[in-house]
Parts: sequence; C-alpha cells; structure tokens
Amino acid sequence: MRKEILFTMIFLVIATSIVSAAGEQAYLEATIMKYEPQPAQPGKYVKVYIKLENNGTANAKNVALEVNPEYPFSLDPGKSNRKEVGLLGPKSVYVAEFSLRVDEKAVEGTNKLKVRYNIDEKQQSWAEQQLDISVQTDNPVLSIDSITIEPQQIIPGSTGTIKLRVKNLADTFLSDINVNIDLSSSTLLFAPMNSPSEKNLYQLNSQATYEFDFEIIAYPNTPAGIYKIPVEITYSNNVGTKYTKSDIIGVIVNSEPDIKVVVDSTTLVQEQRVGNIVLKIINKGLNDVKLMNLKMVQTDDFEILSATNEEYIGNLDSDDFETAEFRILLKESNTVEIPLELEYRDYNNKLYHKDVKLKLNVYSSKKLGLTNGSNWWVYLIIVIVIAGVFIYKKRKSKNKK
Repeated sequence: MRKEILFTMIFLVIATSIVSAAGEQAYLEATIMKYEPQPAQPGKYVKVYIKLENNGTANAKNVALEVNPEYPFSLDPGKSNRKEVGLLGPKSVYVAEFSLRVDEKAVEGTNKLKVRYNIDEKQQSWAEQQLDISVQTDNPVLSIDSITIEPQQIIPGSTGTIKLRVKNLADTFLSDINVNIDLSSSTLLFAPMNSPSEKNLYQLNSQATYEFDFEIIAYPNTPAGIYKIPVEITYSNNVGTKYTKSDIIGVIVNSEPDIKVVVDSTTLVQEQRVGNIVLKIINKGLNDVKLMNLKMVQTDDFEILSATNEEYIGNLDSDDFETAEFRILLKESNTVEIPLELEYRDYNNKLYHKDVKLKLNVYSSKKLGLTNGSNWWVYLIIVIVIAGVFIYKKRKSKNKK
C-alpha cells in the first residue's frame, strides 16, 4: 500500500513538472514608447523609440528587431533597420531607437510604421506589427495671398473695398477661419459699410484660396495719408488646434488735386504794351498740395521782362489760393495765349505736372474807362452851366442900366 502511494506521488510530481514546462513560453509585443517631435513634421527627422517587451514566462533567445519604413518614412542610406536584442527574459523590456526621415510631402494625419521581430531562436518565424505615428505640420500655414484696395486711393467721404485673399498651405483642410479688420481705433477714420468688419469661413481645403471682401467708408474729414488697419485671422487645423495670426493692411486716403489758374488782374492796355499780369492759383481740391512751382513759357506774342519766368508757390491748402506776378511785353496781337507749367506734389509725394494755357484779351484805355475822353459829356455840361451863368449875369447888368 505504501509503495502504491509513493508511486502515485512520484507520478504526480513528474506530470506536474511536464505540464509546467510545456506552459512556459515567450510572448513578444512591440509598441511605440515615444517619438520626437510629436507629432512628426513633414520634411524633418523623427526619432522613434520602439519598446519590445517579453510578456511571456520563458526566455526569448536570439531576438532581433527590424523596422521596414514605407512612405512617408525612410531611413538614410547606410543606416541599419535592425537591432540585435539577443536574450530577452520574461517581463523584460528592450527599447530600440531609430531615426527616420519624414517626406516633405507627407499627408497630415496618422501614418503606419511597419516593425517585425523573430519569434523563434533560429529566426525563421517572424511577427509583424504596424505602429501609428502622427504627422502634422509644425504650424499649419494660412497665408495672406494678396491684399487689394479698390480704388487704390479712397477719397474722403467715399467708399472703398478691401479684398483680402487667403491660401491654405497646409496638407489638410483648415476650419473655423475668422478674419477681423479692427476699425475701433480713434485714429482710424473709417467705418464698415454694407458689411460687417468680421467674416467667417467654415472650411478651406489644402492649397485652396478664398477672398474676403470688406467695404469701408472714409469719414468726410479724413485727412490725406496712409492708414494702417490691423487684421487678425484665427483658424483651426484638422485636429482642432487653434491658431492666430495678425497683420497690417495699408489704406491710402487721398484725392486727385484740382488746381485752377486764372488772370487776377493786369495793367496791360493796347496803348501801353508793357505791364504786369497777376495770376491767381486756386486749390479747389479736397486735399492740400505742396512744393508747387509755376513757370511761364514765352512765345512769339509776348516777351517776359521779369527777372525770372518762374514763381515758387510752395504749399497750397485746400480751398485757398496764392498769386504770382509777371511783367511782360506784348508784341502785336491784342489777344495772347500764355502757356503755364505747374508742378506740385500731393500729400503722399506723388508728383503732378499740369499744363495750362491762359487766354488774355488786351483792351484799349478808352474801353476800360481809363482816359479823359470817356468823360467829355461831363465837361460839356460844365461848360454849358458856366456859359449860362455868364449870360445871365451879363443880361442882369444891362437891365440895371
């Protein structure tokens, strides 16, 4: 009986050992511990740290780990895709580092990296896994593609349109695009017109463009000049990360100068061919002009006797005038055309040239009422009155006698 019990116990111990030995085996699993930078960026390198862990109860012998990168990932020439791990005991971990290049045209989002490792000592059987790596541009670029102001110069009191076109340079769509032009500053004499100063776009696909139009009006009293309008753009990438960018829009307020020249006065008469002519230069425009110069051009009909044929006017304010005087000699004609050349600049230093031809009619002194002959009837009346008084006194004297 005792022998049977002993035999049974020995059998159970041996059987238990056999079952235990049969249940011990290695179980390998690969995961990404981390990668830097995260997310990976197109056109740059990413360092990938792959963790190979033995979750089994037996040793894994002669272990090797390989990466087999496919687009958009690649290894530089000469770089090995293999790490020799060797012995990896139960619950042990091995971390392998690989430096991969990310293609510059990589599509944003989750991309797969293939890895494999052998599951037998002779490296005849391999297990393969695909690990996720997120690729995303460092700063999804929504660029201001162009800014157009129509008209190029806004006249005080009139409207203009700001056309701001944006372009999505990212590899994926951008959403919640908000463009705001800030007209709140007291130094900006503009107001929105027929449209708000803030506009939105739900989504813009990769490489697509979109134009935002803002109509504004310049206050009637807006001085000429260049005004800087702040613009702020906010948007989100395909994973919801928000971005903000700020810029400046330059708007020119100005109007074309309106300069008029007239003959203010003259001492010239037909009997006196030498005299002065006074010209009045009037600024009828909305804005001031500056650095004005006036030149009289001599012709066959008259000769300039002044020391110079030019007169520097300088600055001429809106709704104001200046005068310039020249001494000339008329030759034969009583009607002459006087050519003038004007040169001046507006507030923004734009140079203007203007040619003016003034028609001057020269009259006789008699027609202008400048000679005594025109008052002969006055003298005649005086003579008649004196003669009448003389005759009256003479008759009165005879009657007394």
